[in-house]
Amino acid sequence: MKALLAARDPVLGSVLVTCLLSGLRAGEATGLLRDDLVEKGQQGLFLLVRPNRLRLLKTDAAEREVPLHPRLVKEFRRLPSEGPLFPSLKVNDVTKRFAVLRQRLGLERQGLVFHSTRKWFVTQCERSGVPEHWTASLVGHQSARSENGLTYGIYSAGISDQQKRSIVDQLRLPK
Repeated sequence: MKALLAARDPVLGSVLVTCLLSGLRAGEATGLLRDDLVEKGQQGLFLLVRPNRLRLLKTDAAEREVPLHPRLVKEFRRLPSEGPLFPSLKVNDVTKRFAVLRQRLGLERQGLVFHSTRKWFVTQCERSGVPEHWTASLVGHQSARSENGLTYGIYSAGISDQQKRSIVDQLRLPK
């Protein structure tokens, strides 16, 4: 990831950093609208990952609210003030551009794809001691917390905005 970030790709740069610091899928990021960015009082800005005119979601669990990392606040100020945040990008554009960038940088590691940004996010959460079910709620996965999958799905309201914020804010991009 260090080499990819250092390349400062003018097309992929913002969406790459967005996915690294939020755990969003490429399609979720490229489908973000300015209206998907909401202020939640003391908890700051959040991304609403929900179906919209640009995208559908992979699963019901994919609908979620993810805190906007402080590093992204500045980044998002440079993006369009209305409509799509990444108007010139579609998922295929992102994955193809990533493959070209990876090749140009000589990064031939097996399995290195744009989706690796999401894997990086999950790994950083795990290395920071974040409980798996908390990470699952941030990346839009069903919680693996209960064996039958029912207890938390039925009874829990999920982790709080403050808990989400504390997880996302601790992430640091590789230098």
